[in-house]
Amino acid sequence: MKRLIFILSCTFFSTMAVSNAEQIEQQRELFVQAERQIGSAPLRQVEAWLEELKDYPLQPYLQQRYLQRRLNAHTDIESFLQQHKGSPLDWPLRRPFLQSLAKAKQSERFLMNFPGSSDAELNCTALEQRLLVSPVDKQQVWQEVQALWTVGKSQPKDCDGLFKQWRQVNPLQADTVLRRIQLSAEGGDASLIRYLKTLLPTNQQYLADMWLQVRKDPSVMTKGRFFAGKHVVERDILAYGLKRLIWRSPDQALKMWQRFVNDPYFIAAQRVDVQRQFAIALASKGDSRADEWMAQLPPELLDSSLAQWQVGHALRELNWPKVQKVIEQFPADLAADINWRYWLARAFEEQGQQAKADPIFRELALRRHFYGFMSAAKLGLPPSLAHNPVMVSAEELLLVQQHPAVQRAIEWLALGRMTEARREWNFLQRSVTESQKLAAAKLAGQMEWHERAIFTLADAGYWDDVELRFPLAYKDEIQRSAKGAKVDSGWAMAIARRESSFMADANSPVGARGLMQIMPATANDIAKKRVPIAQLYNPTTNIDYGTDYLNYLMKRNDGNLIMATAAYNAGYSRVRQWIPTDHALPVDVWVETIPYRETREYVKAVMAYYQIYNIRLNEPIDVFQPLVAMQIGAKSK
Repeated sequence: MKRLIFILSCTFFSTMAVSNAEQIEQQRELFVQAERQIGSAPLRQVEAWLEELKDYPLQPYLQQRYLQRRLNAHTDIESFLQQHKGSPLDWPLRRPFLQSLAKAKQSERFLMNFPGSSDAELNCTALEQRLLVSPVDKQQVWQEVQALWTVGKSQPKDCDGLFKQWRQVNPLQADTVLRRIQLSAEGGDASLIRYLKTLLPTNQQYLADMWLQVRKDPSVMTKGRFFAGKHVVERDILAYGLKRLIWRSPDQALKMWQRFVNDPYFIAAQRVDVQRQFAIALASKGDSRADEWMAQLPPELLDSSLAQWQVGHALRELNWPKVQKVIEQFPADLAADINWRYWLARAFEEQGQQAKADPIFRELALRRHFYGFMSAAKLGLPPSLAHNPVMVSAEELLLVQQHPAVQRAIEWLALGRMTEARREWNFLQRSVTESQKLAAAKLAGQMEWHERAIFTLADAGYWDDVELRFPLAYKDEIQRSAKGAKVDSGWAMAIARRESSFMADANSPVGARGLMQIMPATANDIAKKRVPIAQLYNPTTNIDYGTDYLNYLMKRNDGNLIMATAAYNAGYSRVRQWIPTDHALPVDVWVETIPYRETREYVKAVMAYYQIYNIRLNEPIDVFQPLVAMQIGAKSK
């Protein structure tokens, strides 16, 4: 972090005189002081700070706080919001301003300043304000209120008044309640269902109980006369339950299917939806019955997910003629995907048709991809990075550097405020042209703000600047730790790149921390003591734990790099469950048939990144050459 801030400061100062550098350091100190005191300082003092800091990039943040204390200054606020629309300076002021306008029943001004929002509370307030404006299409408003109510989660209490008005004018229909119950069951907040049950007519309340029971345990459908046949919604519950049950107990699900497949209330769209889920679930489990279900699906349902398991099921059986047939029946746009081009070539290869396989392998060997590197290794060709750097003029770079969002981001970084800096950079990406995004990525790379360079290039859809996308970040620390842990530094760097894009303060939804996304429990196990969470945000410490964990996974997986990589993502125990016990699979087949899409793509990405980093680090090892002959399964090591 300190190094990044130093580089950013140097970038900023490169166009400034030394005296200006001293001045901005003084401004930073004054800004921090003013920010700390602005909530309670006399307005006259705040105005003096604003004047003294008028040329400082972060001055608008103080102005924002100043205006939050003067919500009656409508014209000043509207001018500020117009100037900073869409930036991180916008909503922290716009929201309280809108709330004050609503409280004062200044409906027209509220609506003039309300650009729309994903905030349910504000949307409710906006609809209330529209009802106060005359003339207004109230029926349209009520339709929007119904849509806001009919969601699978609780809405803010501030919406209760609006919902009460709506229900007085439009008595609540059972179909609407049932739809909300369905949304709550299908991935929403199931605890809401008990409340929604009370809104149903007495003779339909049993449907809410059925949704709750099937969500908790879909096998309940198989016991006795679970479906009374009194309401068509029972078939919605049946379809939902079957799609869950097939993953838990295929035999029970298939038996239930036979009971209801010809039920006239089980409509065609529901049956096809269930069939598709059955086909995918059975194929991912390696169940021989998957073929039958795949064959029943109409061609228009084919998408990338279904294609994955059509090919995957044939691969798991090592049925190469079938692999070829499946891919050759794909539409042209799907068949052109590098994954399916590779597997078509493999099918030719395994059937002894090398003359058909080799041209495809040569074509793919030019690609910077897991299967591109596999193709090159098969042909004995050197891997291709296909590096094409971003070309940006000095003028374009300077123009982006002078953008207010960039200047504010640099200042936040100088103050050690990463979250605020990222918000400004994200705003920059939304507010510039595609060519300016490339310049921004280049600038971030020059500042060694690697994560922003990576994300900005991705946002621009530019994938071929290998040096920007795969920087040698934390190279010295990773090489030192990797050497101590006896793992390859290119592999460790690939893991860090995939896990966090080199964000030292990364924090995942499940609690993984830092550069290599170490779980606190993993750190505790490695250290054999309780490791303070804060230590995992220290890059050196995090890398030490990460490389030690890689060493552990390599040992647990008998030195198998692919399995160790999969285990870093999915866990050792789960990966062991995916190892065939009665036969061995070629390593590429095993990777392509990993049941979890996240882990499947993770392994492909990390191994490709490993190859890239070995080249960038001038390592002589071809990562993919050993993979060509590697097997995973009963007799593999």
